Amino acid sequence: WNVMNNLVRLVHLPSDEEVERAKVNLKATMLMALDGNSNVTEDIGRQLLTYGRRMTPAEIFARIDAITTADIKATATKIVNDQDHALAAVGGIHEL
Repeated sequence: WNVMNNLVRLVHLPSDEEVERAKVNLKATMLMALDGNSNVTEDIGRQLLTYGRRMTPAEIFARIDAITTADIKATATKIVNDQDHALAAVGGIHEL
């Protein structure tokens, strides 16, 4: 129940505070993932395959910063309302 409740809440009530916190978390995670040569190489390869070029961290961060609460609502609405969902769990499932 909690999982679906939070997904549905994203459609209707994401707060600006949550979105900003998620942006900061995403940017920090991305920077920490680039801590070694193999990680940087993997990132370059992924960007070349996805975008056809290497993007600078500043460009990626600008794209992240451009995301709005309305964008989150629209994406969550599309994912939650337009598709069937499956949930797999291990362990106690009494609160799902």
